[in-house]
Amino acid sequence: MIREVAKENWLYHDRGMMKWMGFFMSDHTVYMDQQKGKEAAERPLPQMASASIDRLLQQSWQKTTPLSLQVDRGDHYQTVEGIVIGYEQALVYLQGDSGLMTLRFAHIRHVTLKKAEKWWSA
Repeated sequence: MIREVAKENWLYHDRGMMKWMGFFMSDHTVYMDQQKGKEAAERPLPQMASASIDRLLQQSWQKTTPLSLQVDRGDHYQTVEGIVIGYEQALVYLQGDSGLMTLRFAHIRHVTLKKAEKWWSA
């Protein structure tokens, strides 16, 4: 006598990629929520004329003055800080705390020169 059992009663249900993803730690989820809040809190600064942006970038490059740039990333605005170390055609090279960044001139919305802080007065 052959006993037939339905396939769904004996076949293992594979969860696919779910089994490889693991679980998030609470510290990690708190950090991700904080980062999401920082990105969402970015308010757009007024759009500057390209001549004004170019003048401030040249000033930062010549005098190695730190500056703050607001960059249009398509879906959000990001503030980037650093010193201009060079530029060519439509690219601007910025040295920041996180390393070297390459930005497109057309994506820069607003530039603010920052007052240089003395390392010994901190």
